[in-house]
Amino acid sequence: MSVRILALALGNFAVATGAYVIAGMLSDIASHTDVTVSLAGQLVTVYALTYALAAPVLSTLFGHCDRRRLLAAALVLCAAGNLLTALAPGFEALLAARVVTAIGAATFTPLAVVTAADLVAPHRRGSAVALVVTGSTLATVLGVPAGVALAGPVGPQGVYAAIALLGLAAMATLPALPRTDPLPRIPLRARFGVLRGATVPAVLGVSLLAAVSDFAVYTFVVPVLSDLGSPDPGELSALLVVYGLAGALGNVASGWATDRIGSDATMLGALVLLAAGLFALPFTGGAVVPTVAALALWGLGGWGVLPAVQAKLIDAAPAAAGSAVALNAAVMWLGMGAGGIVGGGVIEAAGTGTLAVVGGVIAVAALAPLAVAARATRRGAPAGLAAAAGWAAAPVADAGTGTGVVFATDPVPTTDATGPSVPTQEGYAPVREEVGEAAPSPVGGPAVAVGEARMAADV
Repeated sequence: MSVRILALALGNFAVATGAYVIAGMLSDIASHTDVTVSLAGQLVTVYALTYALAAPVLSTLFGHCDRRRLLAAALVLCAAGNLLTALAPGFEALLAARVVTAIGAATFTPLAVVTAADLVAPHRRGSAVALVVTGSTLATVLGVPAGVALAGPVGPQGVYAAIALLGLAAMATLPALPRTDPLPRIPLRARFGVLRGATVPAVLGVSLLAAVSDFAVYTFVVPVLSDLGSPDPGELSALLVVYGLAGALGNVASGWATDRIGSDATMLGALVLLAAGLFALPFTGGAVVPTVAALALWGLGGWGVLPAVQAKLIDAAPAAAGSAVALNAAVMWLGMGAGGIVGGGVIEAAGTGTLAVVGGVIAVAALAPLAVAARATRRGAPAGLAAAAGWAAAPVADAGTGTGVVFATDPVPTTDATGPSVPTQEGYAPVREEVGEAAPSPVGGPAVAVGEARMAADV
């Protein structure tokens, strides 16, 4: 297991804890700010929508920066946003603080995912991505239950002050990452070239609907569970730990399954589990065993979708993997924001009792774009290529990606007078290279040194 991948996972844990813990404290926040629970839930929506809009823009503005410095800056911004959340005097100030935190997260998480994939051999990418995402699942295992337990004695303010310190502590692990040279800028228009073809848009559709399904319910998970059986805070924390542990297991299992049976089959299994858990939840009657079983299925499926989606995107668009992953991060958080809106609307219209069923229906709907993606893959439909927008591929060149990461197969600006060329999978040099080896540029530029930043490390 690579120390580098663990460093990225720890940073992602700090970022995700700040994002998810709010779901465990909605009732306390609503009471403190004198708003309804459904309105307090829109703090999640504002965070998610900010993330979705900021991710592609920030990657364009800062994609040329050294990744280690960019990761550190992102963690500082997240910590500042969480501290502002702790100090916010009212609901409007809370909204502004969540925007600041989301901007930091939108910089860190896509960058961490693609960096992890870039540090391992292609056949290990599923496991590497899964390990980074495990930081998020551990946030649900530890962060949200801890928020529920601590919100009483220290309040939401104390919880977010502690999360700010956690983010700063995560920075201490970043020196384990390799240094990189400044990267060339890639225009925002070129990044969206990855959407050409059927596969990538369809996979993004799966990601969107899965996120809407999951977060329509998870945003309001405490009111939902409370209305099922009115458990005390200790019981709520225990139930949330069950969900988080199942999510962690689902995430790891998804990476393992993706490496062995493929991403399409893994996504299918995860969506089935997600829908089954959500459909079952309202019918548990608050009984412990059925509720635990429903939460376990929900966690396994909900957190099992993402690693398979990320691996599918990287395989489907090797010439623009960073751009594809950055777009997926934006789409996923857009889905989370939409989930908060859907969940709040359902609660206002019909109460919490029907919310999980609505989430299950949306999970079933995600099977449609999955079928499109699988069919496009079988037919060999071309994935979206940034080269179609005027960018050419260079074997193992230091190129800008969608998240400011050096990725072995991302596009670089072409200087060839004959015009842009369309890259092919066969045209790329392997990721695993020896330190100091140089790779010649196919576009007439100088050879690019392949140093520590280009080496793959075992996970």
